[in-house]
Amino acid sequence: MGLFDAFKAIKRVMSGEVIRQIDTPVSGGMTTMSLRLKKEKNSDDRYVVLAGLSSGNYQYFYFARDEFAAFSRAVDTIRDALMSGPLASS
Repeated sequence: MGLFDAFKAIKRVMSGEVIRQIDTPVSGGMTTMSLRLKKEKNSDDRYVVLAGLSSGNYQYFYFARDEFAAFSRAVDTIRDALMSGPLASS
């Protein structure tokens, strides 16, 4: 990631219009994972921001469309493995 891309990611995390937001408590309710579909204010360019919000600690992750599609497929793969039942012991 180049310097321009880093500044673009920071700008998108901090600005843009939230179109849809889903908050999910994790870690026994100590943290909220906030998934946000956002768009640029002056265009219809959409992107995703994932925020990890804990007491005194906030982390934000910007995804372009293709990055979020890849991340979403990875989540589906892990979810399917998690829900498939107990692992066979060796």
